[in-house]
Amino acid sequence: MNLYKNHTPREIVAVLEHSDKLTYEAKLNLLDTIRNRSIDVSTEKLEEQIAQKEAAIANLENLEELGFHYEENTTTGEIVVKRTSKAKIMDIISIVLGVLLSLVGLIAFWLLVAIFTGDNEFGLDKLFMYVLMITAGLVGFKMLSGIERFLDFNSFLLTKSGDEVTIKKGGLPGAQTYLSSQLGIEEEEGELVFHIDDIEFIRANQDNLVQRRTLETLLLKMTANR
Repeated sequence: MNLYKNHTPREIVAVLEHSDKLTYEAKLNLLDTIRNRSIDVSTEKLEEQIAQKEAAIANLENLEELGFHYEENTTTGEIVVKRTSKAKIMDIISIVLGVLLSLVGLIAFWLLVAIFTGDNEFGLDKLFMYVLMITAGLVGFKMLSGIERFLDFNSFLLTKSGDEVTIKKGGLPGAQTYLSSQLGIEEEEGELVFHIDDIEFIRANQDNLVQRRTLETLLLKMTANR
């Protein structure tokens, strides 16, 4: 997809001047456009920004945005992937907020029912407020999915040694060992799923190029033979 096919050379130069605000994919697209259209402008700064992002992807620095931390022993080749503390805290916050909002929604639903049974005086302002509270409750109920995520990943550990991968994850009967070649990435309803057999570990946005390349890099490292 060419994001800049309708841009004039002057407009492209103007975009280039603010390239630090562009996404990685937009920067790649901009560089290709400048080269393909032979626009006479320096792209050194843009190329440096792209190189820095690609180095971060190669080092799996962006994996932490997905809630996981990567470690590699360069001597033995052993790899460890685990849940970040920040992600665990966010799961806990999600659970607490989910519980609170769900309670608010339940109370509002009870008060709304009471309006129609005559136990609560009718008022448009009340009705509007209760509807908002119930909506918040529904959001809170969805946030309770953080409970399952927290239980699954609180003690999560994915290690690779040689051509074997060992997985510790909530819901599994102890540590499970597989061949690293069994790891893979699948597309599922707009998401990329990093998995082994039917056990999934990491989900990423299918349309996010950085996240896609991060998972692809992780897969390459996890399946490489040393």
